[in-house]
Amino acid sequence: MSADLPTPHLDAEGRSRLSVVSGKREPITWRDVEWTRSIARRPLLLKGILDADDAENAVSAGADGIIVSNHGARNLDSVPATIDALPEIAQRVAARVPVLLDGGIRRGTDVVKALALGAKAVLIGRPYAYALAAAGADGVARAVAILREELETAMALLGRASIDALDRSVLW
Repeated sequence: MSADLPTPHLDAEGRSRLSVVSGKREPITWRDVEWTRSIARRPLLLKGILDADDAENAVSAGADGIIVSNHGARNLDSVPATIDALPEIAQRVAARVPVLLDGGIRRGTDVVKALALGAKAVLIGRPYAYALAAAGADGVARAVAILREELETAMALLGRASIDALDRSVLW
């Protein structure tokens, strides 16, 4: 972090603690999010939200969107699945900001479930990474096409003509 960047709530020693790769690994606070919002010129999305109270705090701190994510459960193996955390978060946020779901999307029906539970969009990290490793950019294009085809098929079978028509009544 640049020494001349204004950090109203941190002194010089405090700025060094913000580095994610720092050996000190001090937690980021809601004040840090508010500060980031105060200097950000782009939309601020917060990833790693798994709790409705944190979602509320994120909106209050100025987040422009929330990404429900457990980061692949790599660091905390007992955290809930993102699809299980999504409904309460989406309900609490109440469409004040977009809620995106990260994790567990492997098929078009997974996309249907996420959208029906309140997500505005999904992230597809592993399918994208696997497709890229297997076949490069063409593989990624094909993986996205497969997900879209499966989504469209599921919607047709559910009798839903648009994304906006997906709601909890389609869950099985």
